[in-house]
Amino acid sequence: MPDVIRMKGQIAFGAALAVPLAAAGVWFLTAAGGGETEPPAVLLPPEPGIGQVVAATSVTSATPVSRCDGPVVNADFLASNQILSYYGNPHVPGMGILGELEPDELVTRVKEHAAKYDGLNGARGVQPAFHIVYASAQPEAGRDGLHLQFLDKRTILRYLDLACKQGFLVFLDIQLGRSDVETEMRDILPYLEAPNVHASLDPEFAMAPGQVPGEDIGSLDAADVNVAQAVLEEFVERRGLTDKILIVHQFTDGMITNRELIDDYPHVRLVVDSDGVGPSDIKQVKFGWYAARAEYAGIKLYFRQDPDLMSETEVLGLDPDVIIYQ
Repeated sequence: MPDVIRMKGQIAFGAALAVPLAAAGVWFLTAAGGGETEPPAVLLPPEPGIGQVVAATSVTSATPVSRCDGPVVNADFLASNQILSYYGNPHVPGMGILGELEPDELVTRVKEHAAKYDGLNGARGVQPAFHIVYASAQPEAGRDGLHLQFLDKRTILRYLDLACKQGFLVFLDIQLGRSDVETEMRDILPYLEAPNVHASLDPEFAMAPGQVPGEDIGSLDAADVNVAQAVLEEFVERRGLTDKILIVHQFTDGMITNRELIDDYPHVRLVVDSDGVGPSDIKQVKFGWYAARAEYAGIKLYFRQDPDLMSETEVLGLDPDVIIYQ
C-alpha cells in the first residue's frame, strides 16, 4: 500500500473561492520511511463541491479580551486533560467543520464529541475547543505582498465570547504566508489576554521568497518556533497571565527544520500536531514520527477527506494530548 499523505490545506481566496489544494493538482505523497519524498505515484482526485465564497475581511487592530475566567492552563492541565478541538474558518465551510456549522450547532457537536471521548479515555478529562484560522494564506500576494487574509475582528470576538460562555478553549491559527512569526504573533496578543485563548502556527503556508501558497509546501525553522514561544513567554510574564499553548502543525520532515534546537519555555506548552490527510494506518505512523516525540502531541483528523476516519478508540490508542477535527 503506498504511503499517501496529501497536502491538507485549503486556500481561502479573498472575495473568490476556497478550494482544496488538489484542485490545482497539488497532492503530496511521502515515501514509506524516514520522511524522504518521492515523485507522486498516486494522484487522488479533488473532492467536488468544496468551493465556498469568503466574506471580505481586512486586518484590524485587536481588541483586548480579558473578561473570561477560564479554562486556565497550567503545568498540570494537559496531564489531566485531552483537548478536543474543531477547526476551520467561520466564513469558509470548505476549510473545516467549524465553518460548516452554525455556532449553536457547533457547540452541541463539540460537546457531544468531547463526551464520547471522555467516556473512553479513563480518568483524564476532555476539554472542548475551537480552532479558528485567523490568518489564511492566499495565492495572490495582495497589496502588502504577504499572501494573507485576516479574519475580521467582529467574527473573532463573536466566537471568543461563545467559547468563554461555554467554557471552551480557543486556538487562533496563523498560516503566515510571506509575513514573519514575530509580527503575526504580536498581532494576536490582545486576544490572548483571555486565559482560554491560545495560538497555532501552520508551517505549510510559511512561504520563502519565490514560493506561493498552494503551489509549495512551506516550512518553519526551530528558530521561528522559539521566536513564537519567546513572544508568548514575555507576554505571559509581563501581563501576569496563566500559561499559553502553542500548536505547530507538521506532516513532512521539512516543515519544521532543526527540531532538536527547539527550546523549552516554562510558560508555554508546545504541541506538535501530526497533520495531513491520509489512510489511518499511515496517520498512525506519521504520529510516531512527528508528534509523539514532542513535548505534547497532537493529531488532526479530517471528517470529509480522510479515506478511513480513525475511530475514537484508535485515536486514544495513540494517547494524544490534542485532537483536532477539520
